[in-house]
Amino acid sequence: MKPKIAIDIGTSYTKIYKSKADVVLIEPTCIAIKNKNYKTPYAYGKDAYSLIGKTPENVEIIFPVSNVDIVDHKALVALISHFVKKVKYPLEIIKDALLLVECGANRETIKKFENALIGAKIFNVCYAENPVSALLGLGEELSYETPSAVIDLGGGQTTVCVLTKAGVISGASAEIGGNVLNKMIIKHVESKLNLLISDHSAEVIKTQLSSLNEDDETKAVVSGKDVLSGKQRVAQISASQIYPAVKEFIDKILNITGVIFSSLESETLSLLQKGGVYLTGGGVKIYGIEDYISNALKITAKVYKEAEIASIIGAGKLVESAELLDKLKLQV
Repeated sequence: MKPKIAIDIGTSYTKIYKSKADVVLIEPTCIAIKNKNYKTPYAYGKDAYSLIGKTPENVEIIFPVSNVDIVDHKALVALISHFVKKVKYPLEIIKDALLLVECGANRETIKKFENALIGAKIFNVCYAENPVSALLGLGEELSYETPSAVIDLGGGQTTVCVLTKAGVISGASAEIGGNVLNKMIIKHVESKLNLLISDHSAEVIKTQLSSLNEDDETKAVVSGKDVLSGKQRVAQISASQIYPAVKEFIDKILNITGVIFSSLESETLSLLQKGGVYLTGGGVKIYGIEDYISNALKITAKVYKEAEIASIIGAGKLVESAELLDKLKLQV
């Protein structure tokens, strides 16, 4: 089997690698449906996302994947079908594909995604774990002897995984992703500024102001509804004001990491000091995250320029190498 495409369906973004053509699609995993009409959706991907907060009447924005589980099968089938056509498979049935799944994904969850791909006319699917693919995408060589750790901070969840070339030694995923940080920011802004903001505004604040430097005075303007008057109001907010929420979020992830590391044998943990910790996913944009995690774990944490798309780049390497894919694909 030699896959023609690799697909990474995340809570926030879907990415596609096409054989011999590199990464060909990175778009929000969302779709706009008008009057419950799934057959002819109103908008897809980035076009659907741009409608948030300004949808026409009877148009619903749907995120079909939540916390790495499918919550709307029909919407996901329609979205993936569109994305596949967009990357130049207009009428073709795709017989071979690679799908990235989260570390420790159970057979029931994998089957749901497999059924969605079949609905989009994608057949004969094989699977690889996201953290394994991400490490390959960062350009790191997997070793049989020296383990490495990956902390993948996704939109729906965070995965912590310790692995070697032989496979995953220990790992876990938790529903603590960027969407949770958005909720924490909303709560914090309400508490500090008496201002109710939308999920979209929280996403903007997270992108512009998330920092692990408590003295960071980077500022942005946010609008929302005044808690007392109920009227729309504009306020200025600084990175230092949402620092407690960002710190609490990262500390939750460090707690999970600590549990995974404590399950390792002492020799493996000692070798991990050499292998290091690699940070991938959208959460790597948090200012100061490398130093904060390095200091907390006493292990060097590394962020690369293309950390957000490392998994799909790595999936491309698996697609192009039958030998590597055979070694690292999941047996399900």
